[in-house]
Amino acid sequence: MPVIEAEDIVKQYAEVRALDRIRFSVEEGEVFALVGPNGAGKTTLMRILTDILRPDSGTLRLFGQTKVSDALPQIGYMPEERGLYRHLCPLEVVAYFAQLKGLGRRAARQAAESALEAVQMSAHARRKMSELSKGMAQRVQFAATLAHAPRLLLLDEPFSGLDPVSARDLQRVLQDQRRAGRAILLSTHNMALAEALCDRLLMLHRGQQRLYGSIEEIKTRFADDSLQVEYAGTLPQIACARMEPVNATTARFYPQDGACRRAILRALVESGADILRFEPVVPTLEDIFIRVVGAEGEQALRQTETQERLTDL
Repeated sequence: MPVIEAEDIVKQYAEVRALDRIRFSVEEGEVFALVGPNGAGKTTLMRILTDILRPDSGTLRLFGQTKVSDALPQIGYMPEERGLYRHLCPLEVVAYFAQLKGLGRRAARQAAESALEAVQMSAHARRKMSELSKGMAQRVQFAATLAHAPRLLLLDEPFSGLDPVSARDLQRVLQDQRRAGRAILLSTHNMALAEALCDRLLMLHRGQQRLYGSIEEIKTRFADDSLQVEYAGTLPQIACARMEPVNATTARFYPQDGACRRAILRALVESGADILRFEPVVPTLEDIFIRVVGAEGEQALRQTETQERLTDL
């Protein structure tokens, strides 16, 4: 049984349709990406999944239940806007959130200790939150999301503001959670991370569902049969493909008139080209994102890159 089943979800704000008949599912043990530029509807959808908002129409089932509030104890939600008590220590913060999810005081403290160990924050468990760096605070927030052992993790931009080491550590924790059978839905602008971590995705744009399916299936669908060739000397022009230089020794060939990659290679060899290496060009998720969403998608990716560079300084 899917952990999340959404059928024709609609949400309207005055004249703006934030979500327009959105349909998707998330399975146990799956990492699922929710992607799209700002204003796409991602935050609205996350709020519906956590019962902060209700859809105007459509059906949402969590763990087979249509009453979302009944499923909340089994959900761990990490919002983009973090909320931690600066005068408390991480152990107290995480234990408090675990108690809010129904754990007793002793069980909550034990769960907090385990969660902080999982995110490598045990050594800082008794420092004041106000003394911790942004990356450390984000690890604590993630520990609070994990502490009550939820079956579903909803993570809104979990890698935002993390340095590369912290981001890599968080990826390891997510993989551990996936191996434990938990479903993970993460909302992100980082296409490289989505491509590396996720099994499937839902891409939203202006409230509409633009792409949905496995990462590999989507990449195959957008492949253009182009071929990248590394060569020595010079490359002749061939009739069956359009050539674009990549650098001084590499070119990309786009098939024309129904040609295939094999025909391109044959034409190059027959024309005397000295080919050192060749490979089919598979589009990245970032390439696809920009093609589907256009300028808004490219702007969102550039903003993400700028934020990551600032974090690394």
